Amino acid sequence: MDEEKIENIRRNESSYSINIASYDRITPVRIGPVEILNPVINSEREKILDAVRVANDIVTAVPSVDLYEKGGIAGILRQGLSERKKPALVYASENHMEAAVILKELVFGKKMPNHIRFADTVIERMGGPHFDKKFIKSCNLSPVTPAMDQALLVEDFDRIIVEKTEFKEVEGFSSLFNRFHATHRINMFEELKLLGHNAVHFLLGCLAGLKGYRFISEYNGDSDFGLIGVDALLHETGGWFKEKYRSTGEQVATEQGFREWTEQLCRRIVNPFLYDLVPRVIRDPGRKLGWNDRITSTIREAIRAGIQPRRYFLGIASALFLFDPDRPRELVYKEDLTVPEALRKLKTLWENQGDRNMEQKILNGTKEAVGLVKAWKESGKKQIAPFLKDRGYL
Repeated sequence: MDEEKIENIRRNESSYSINIASYDRITPVRIGPVEILNPVINSEREKILDAVRVANDIVTAVPSVDLYEKGGIAGILRQGLSERKKPALVYASENHMEAAVILKELVFGKKMPNHIRFADTVIERMGGPHFDKKFIKSCNLSPVTPAMDQALLVEDFDRIIVEKTEFKEVEGFSSLFNRFHATHRINMFEELKLLGHNAVHFLLGCLAGLKGYRFISEYNGDSDFGLIGVDALLHETGGWFKEKYRSTGEQVATEQGFREWTEQLCRRIVNPFLYDLVPRVIRDPGRKLGWNDRITSTIREAIRAGIQPRRYFLGIASALFLFDPDRPRELVYKEDLTVPEALRKLKTLWENQGDRNMEQKILNGTKEAVGLVKAWKESGKKQIAPFLKDRGYL
């Protein structure tokens, strides 16, 4: 719990500010008054439990599903939901495949009551916190509160997709979130987000880290953005995604629909007013290189579909220059990384989680990519795509 932030918001008339990045401006917005409670304090924990006992809609939004248990969220929901008979819908808003399933099992195990439902969500919003005082001042950002040296800058984007849930045996439920796009195919959109949006964002972010970029928007005017990032989405994610989900009839699984989704996403990624920090995009590299996480998962899907995901291999290779197994959550640039050392990092991280045949295919692709990224860095060239074309890689 960030108790200092809680107290600062309370002292600021229970209000806080965010900044919304459009394509031509940044607009500060004040939100409040809100009721903000600290579950560490018993009296306030009781207020949270009271809310859980009566609310129609309950939302979790924390950095990782690991915090469900060790952060006390599952315990609060377990206690509050077990003491109510009216229906409730719990939205799990963590950026994780089937987060709602994980939360549901932690709260109820296998004995799920009929009047409680858990729903996964897909939220493609980008942006985050800034702490640099000079940057905050130069962009005229409103801090979270006047007493805080932190500003939140997020994109102007509010499309939220949720898992469609039904209370077949319970009457009298209505959600207040009536602008959400509900679907029975939530797994499809989770894969699109994690193995499309997040995978290419991480790929571009790691490459940007090696380029020395501070913001992702510095890709504006850089041909690597199209030849590496856009093409990774169109061919290496799109190649397997469209085939896998074509029969659903969803627009995004068609040729035209996927291209339109790619175009709008890529325009948003390089929004010059978003100032999305490269370290934010590639934070916690140990988790993001995991066997079941974004970039490795989309590589596996591509290989199974007969696609050679060369650009995503570049993403893994670039990440390995920034990743230390002894400090998996930090960014540590190792310029003199060798190919054998890079492969050892992956083997240590994965710990034989997947089948050995697939693992070897990924290691082989990574081996080639690490050698090429290393050669590119040593060449001193700014852009990697022309370098790789000359080498016959792209």
